[in-house]
Amino acid sequence: CPPPCPPGAVKVTPGHSPPDLALARAHGLPLRSVIGDDGTMCPPGGGWLQGVHRFVARQELVAALAERGLLRGTCDHALTLPLCRLGTSPRVCVPPLLL
Repeated sequence: CPPPCPPGAVKVTPGHSPPDLALARAHGLPLRSVIGDDGTMCPPGGGWLQGVHRFVARQELVAALAERGLLRGTCDHALTLPLCRLGTSPRVCVPPLLL
């Protein structure tokens, strides 16, 4: 993010991208897949978001952080992972699933 957006949380999803998988292995992180084949959150990452589509879950998580005064801000970033589009909607995509 360009200034003034400060650095913040880093999302690492070892089951969904080769770079994240390598990072997880290098740091001994557990290998978990938290997004199901249908794009919804699943155990172990589901919890209160289990069954919620990943795009909706992201919005709900940001809202929950804001409600608790824990959100410092959000920043758009360029996605560097390749996506495969299905149909005509750019919102319908299949992320890499390694686990």
